[in-house]
Amino acid sequence: MENNEVVNMEWDGFVDQPKVATLLRNSILHKRVAHAYLFVGSQGVGKMKLAAQYAKALLCQQAEAGNPCQQCHHCQRIDSGNHPDLHLILLDGASIKIDQIRQLQKALSFRAAESSRNVYIIEHADKMTVQAANSLLKFLEEPVYQITALLLTEHIHQILPTILSRCQIVYFDELPFEKRVATLVSEGFFEPIVRNACKITADLAEARELCQTEQFAQYRNLMIQLSEDILEKGSYVLVTLQEKALKTEQGNQGLPLMLDLLLYWYRDVLFFQIDRKSELVNIDQMEAIQRQALRCSKSWILKGIEVVYFFK
Repeated sequence: MENNEVVNMEWDGFVDQPKVATLLRNSILHKRVAHAYLFVGSQGVGKMKLAAQYAKALLCQQAEAGNPCQQCHHCQRIDSGNHPDLHLILLDGASIKIDQIRQLQKALSFRAAESSRNVYIIEHADKMTVQAANSLLKFLEEPVYQITALLLTEHIHQILPTILSRCQIVYFDELPFEKRVATLVSEGFFEPIVRNACKITADLAEARELCQTEQFAQYRNLMIQLSEDILEKGSYVLVTLQEKALKTEQGNQGLPLMLDLLLYWYRDVLFFQIDRKSELVNIDQMEAIQRQALRCSKSWILKGIEVVYFFK
């Protein structure tokens, strides 16, 4: 296994995925390890980390209460990425190809070299070619020796139903909002943009993509100006929103984003009024938010939110 994401903690350390950690640990404690799992969740929720932890717990010969010892040569070899009984399949370009699955099958045609089982992890299992998926299916139907498969995906709908039926599906929770924000801010993105993106989508990869586009910042600027226009001229100004969107590079495709941004703006104004300032999204616009909060009644803001939902 390549040293992709080393895990050096007990199950209790997975505070973002306690349900998954408990399920996997209990499967070891109660000796109910399935022959195949499908880990389903957005990018960044910890699928690979928990897959590596589970593999380590399964292969460790000195595990206690389902926790790998972190000290034996099995744990150390997994950490260093060269355990012979742990096999990692990654994307080859844009997909996972049939030759990779054939090589895996060949490697697993013999008993585990150093432990009681073989474990293999396939990242982005939804990216398997049709031929690779069909080859894996046959392998799942006729497992040889003691083998545990861990398939990871962000898009369960792209997995063959026949593969789904042979796996125990494990759903991962979305990352908490503040953790997603902290992750993207650490990558250098502007926090107010990040906070808006992470409200619009709980998928870390999608939020990152929004932050990377100049149009998203442009939409936010247009939305802020629009909120001022609505304050002065009334909600009928929203009919000009489509015209404003058409002037951007993405045209009407940006309209839903602008409406989402406007909803979170009104939410900020309302939260400012009820003294929940720590939950604001547009933290760089405190002066404008305060000005609008002082001018608008709570009923006016709620009506504004209702109107925006109507346009959505």
